[in-house]
Amino acid sequence: MSDSRILTIRKSDNIDDINIMFPLVFFGESHGYPLNRILRKIHSAPEVFLGVYPNTFPHTIREYFWIRPGKPGERPWIALGKLEGDIYFLYSAFMKIPSKTFVNNGHMDLWVSPRYSDLIQYAMDAAFYQDYISNTSNR
Repeated sequence: MSDSRILTIRKSDNIDDINIMFPLVFFGESHGYPLNRILRKIHSAPEVFLGVYPNTFPHTIREYFWIRPGKPGERPWIALGKLEGDIYFLYSAFMKIPSKTFVNNGHMDLWVSPRYSDLIQYAMDAAFYQDYISNTSNR
């Protein structure tokens, strides 16, 4: 059975970047989440690309397409959008224990690609994709 997915850009009606700021505060070397630890490889993305734009994440976020607020210990924070240079990103962060912070208590992932379709096809599992489709539209 094939997994047919919508590969065009879809967006949320209401995007408030404050809903993703909490986990992004813990991104970086000093908090244990440097780029080289959270960057996930997409096999179709060119290797030369992977060393260029992600190094400035999250400071080069140009647009968010979808943000799902997380809840510590229950569900991850998710952000999907575009970086400067027309590079697309998918970021997720999860806290294991709700009463602590991300320091030694969480997990972060970042996928980047010059092709939006790579994120939809290769970075999202079925449940993740269904949540994305349910909370976005072609507008």
